Amino acid sequence: MGAPLLAITMAGFGRRFLERGYTIPKYRIEAGGRTLFEWSLRGLSEFADAGWRFCFILRREDAARDFVAQNAAALGLGDTSMLELDAPTDGQATTAQLAAERADADQPFAIFNIDTALAPGALRPGQIQGDGWIPCVDAPGEGWSFVRLGPSGTAEEVREKSRISNHASIGFYFFASARLYRDVYRSYYSDASRLERGEKYVAPLYNGLIGQGLSVHVQSISLEQVAFLGTPDEVDAFARDADGRFAAISSASPDKR
Repeated sequence: MGAPLLAITMAGFGRRFLERGYTIPKYRIEAGGRTLFEWSLRGLSEFADAGWRFCFILRREDAARDFVAQNAAALGLGDTSMLELDAPTDGQATTAQLAAERADADQPFAIFNIDTALAPGALRPGQIQGDGWIPCVDAPGEGWSFVRLGPSGTAEEVREKSRISNHASIGFYFFASARLYRDVYRSYYSDASRLERGEKYVAPLYNGLIGQGLSVHVQSISLEQVAFLGTPDEVDAFARDADGRFAAISSASPDKR
């Protein structure tokens, strides 16, 4: 029997970081004494402990296999694999689809965009429910994916960068099976008008599940347990305050070394 798969999508260009003058991939940048890779992954240790496999999707030209293998081992992530891309895809949903096609079809499938640091224990497999599951925080601004809840408390609509509620996704997306993800990806994006800004995003796929009558749940997480690392300004703020507002993330649990 296979295992649940967590796809870590890290094959983007990090355009905003390049424009700021960074010459290394975003996940290698150091802040508060750790790389962004380490900050992003150490909050998912309970998924590794529960037997989830991690699949890292990388740009081949970054030559990051050794870096990922060494750091994943140091974090105790267990069974890992890597998928290297020779060219960019048309969005995170397509990048994740490449991993879903290699996953056990009947096992749970999740995606993480490696732009968020989580306090260890803030996100646990035991919290998962429904056919889809989206951990969210109440964050300011419109730079996130947002989930609007219906009267039953389950998701009624999910939108990319449109503030339809205060439930902002932290960039972790769960689907009850890899087959479910594959099928909704193909069905939803068979309509080219559903691309947003020319990209295939993951979050809108939940509208496909909702349209089928499947249940999509939100998991509320305290903003104090989350640090966003998706832009140079966010990384700069994190680095300045790693021992302050994010102290819980920094010291919530010992490293697995």
